[in-house]
Amino acid sequence: MMKTMEQKEVIGGEKLRIYETIFVLDPSLDEHAIQKEIEKVEQLIINHQGRIIKNEKWGMKKFAYPIKKKLQGYYTLVYFEGAGNIPTELERSYELNESCLRYLTVVSEEKGKQPEGEENKEVVKTNASPSE
Repeated sequence: MMKTMEQKEVIGGEKLRIYETIFVLDPSLDEHAIQKEIEKVEQLIINHQGRIIKNEKWGMKKFAYPIKKKLQGYYTLVYFEGAGNIPTELERSYELNESCLRYLTVVSEEKGKQPEGEENKEVVKTNASPSE
């Protein structure tokens, strides 16, 4: 049976929503360390009753301006479904992780299927401040 937005599963009294989180890792990390950091984020989502929908590794990208004295970073985008407490937990994890340079988590507005477009997003939390 397909679920519509009105019929979404409920965990602990909260509706499940689909989120996107993108985070930028320190470019000095090797491939093994980058994979380990991505797995930490995915495990945090799973440990809070979330479900990973899709993981996109965008790779190394140059910044428009220096961030924490770095000129580039490793970008990863993760789509997941879960309750409203997961973005808060992700934020806490990102803040404590020195390898994470920037992050952004948004709620994806569904249109009857999993998110693919970039329209209709509500910002949940970001630490996007000018260069530090």
